[in-house]
Amino acid sequence: MAEYRRENDDQKALEAAEAALQDPALSVEATCALAAIYYRAGALGYAIKMLASLMESTTYPNDIPEVLAVLYAQAGCLSDALYLAKLATTEKPAHDVLDYFGPSFPKFADAFAQVSAKPLMASGMSEMNAGNLDRAKFLVQQHLIILPNDVEALDAYARILTQLGEITDAIGILRSVSTLAGPSATLLSRMGHCLIQVGDFQEGLACHHEAVARAPTSAPILGAAMADMRFFDRPEAAATGIPDTWATQLASAAPKTVRTAPKYAGASPVRICYLCSSLDSDELRGMVGAIARSHDRSRVTVVGFGKGEAEGQNNQWSRGAFDLWRDVSSLDVTTMGALIRGEGIHVVIDADGLLAPARSSLFQRNTAPLQVSWLHAPVTGRAPGNYVSFSPGSGDMGEGRLALAGGRYCLSGSTGAAPVASPAPMESGETITFGVELSRAELNPRLAMAWGRILQAVPGSVLLFRDTGMFGDQASIDRIVSLFGNAGVSHRIDVVKGGDRAEFAANIDIALLPFPSANILAYGEILCGGAPVVALSSSGSGADMGAFLTQAGLGDALVAADVAAYVAAASALAGDKAGLVALRRGLPERLASVPSFSAKGFARMVEDAVIGALGQLQA
Repeated sequence: MAEYRRENDDQKALEAAEAALQDPALSVEATCALAAIYYRAGALGYAIKMLASLMESTTYPNDIPEVLAVLYAQAGCLSDALYLAKLATTEKPAHDVLDYFGPSFPKFADAFAQVSAKPLMASGMSEMNAGNLDRAKFLVQQHLIILPNDVEALDAYARILTQLGEITDAIGILRSVSTLAGPSATLLSRMGHCLIQVGDFQEGLACHHEAVARAPTSAPILGAAMADMRFFDRPEAAATGIPDTWATQLASAAPKTVRTAPKYAGASPVRICYLCSSLDSDELRGMVGAIARSHDRSRVTVVGFGKGEAEGQNNQWSRGAFDLWRDVSSLDVTTMGALIRGEGIHVVIDADGLLAPARSSLFQRNTAPLQVSWLHAPVTGRAPGNYVSFSPGSGDMGEGRLALAGGRYCLSGSTGAAPVASPAPMESGETITFGVELSRAELNPRLAMAWGRILQAVPGSVLLFRDTGMFGDQASIDRIVSLFGNAGVSHRIDVVKGGDRAEFAANIDIALLPFPSANILAYGEILCGGAPVVALSSSGSGADMGAFLTQAGLGDALVAADVAAYVAAASALAGDKAGLVALRRGLPERLASVPSFSAKGFARMVEDAVIGALGQLQA
């Protein structure tokens, strides 16, 4: 093993060390070699854990305390580093372990001179903020190996797991934090979000209520609860009282003196600023980037207020999309408002909405002549402020709303792939296959009952779940069986893994859009893949899909105003096999006929809407 170290061949050293671990006579040497390999790989926690395990023996190598003193200093563990450095002075000089770490391994005095507090966790948080979640998870994990009961680190680890979609693990960590430090408002808020994400709606709602009760004036706490209201029907969300509490608190926290909004004097090109620092999926970031990239620069200049440097790895989606980029991730709402004014912005378009709850009061500050709420708006209620909201549909939408005829989402996504016509699977068989893609938070009892009614109305039909990693564990499978067992159709549900959405669309006859919340961009891909989508227009996501399908001339067949009509529309389409075949064959032409289907067309729709609104302000 030592010879491989001298040759800088860690792979061969690793193989030799792993083999030597099985030999009691060589296990100490192998452990030291593995610790050195972990150290050079950046796994400081693993290295410390392995060497510390050897000190439990009375015959550990003499230079282990010296090496561990350096490692603990590098990990920011001051007391451990000092104790081991003192212990090292009582040992005879040796290089049994030091030789494995090599000549570049620092002296204790040098490592001690650079001690900082929780460096692994700090680096992990920096990586998380930069969007490098796997690296962030690794670094905080190393910290927790050394300090397993560090509440701050456990909380940070849970946040990273949540962003990675490892929700069940995050809940376990949060419960550990609650046991160690007590349930703070912030912890309860995060717990509420995670529980709702796995479909435990009432437990999650109870946590949100308790968080709000403990911090009733906190914009992030209230905003996080409001963001989760999208998984509830409007009456259910309103009944929680959270929307009223949120709006009241925002109104009470409004600036005492509000400046008059800047005047638009007809300048051209119009300066549009997109607020896009908190977009939470690659699909969403890709869509916003594609739209911003497609704007007509003779009409508008496009500014992006985002997170991190434009050249950062996590901002590849923004390349070539914005004429100017500002990192606003660390700015408070007052400073951001001043920056918008300073940049001479004419139109602010908020794509973050409730994903950035601390910024909910921005539009109370009259930062630009026209302020527009675009995505992630409240499902019920309205934040106070001088702004208008993009709304799906056409015609005069009333005061405070700007119509987007094709809905608020560009359904060709970031790729702009042309829609295709694919044959219905039932053409080669008798079974009608319905298809869905959703998260655990989007699967609710009312939805399962509606889908159960559809399956009962279409004899022999099956419902195919496209699993994106959400339904792989036994608890999720048990929940599906329970929900659909209540509707008497659990034996007609199947979960499929692998394959892209185009492949999924080709293997189903009809897609069913979940309600009240759905990943509408995923269903845009399914539409492009050739499968018609049935939507409930009275729900949040369904309103956008309904507006698009109506503009495509498919409203009568695919768009329903209530749950009964939703069930009837899906059942009728499944029963009209000739009509279904014809609809699928003509689907590409129908989709392409909607101007806002492409990113370029969507950008023109936005330009027309905001320039028209600016003209009305000027009149």
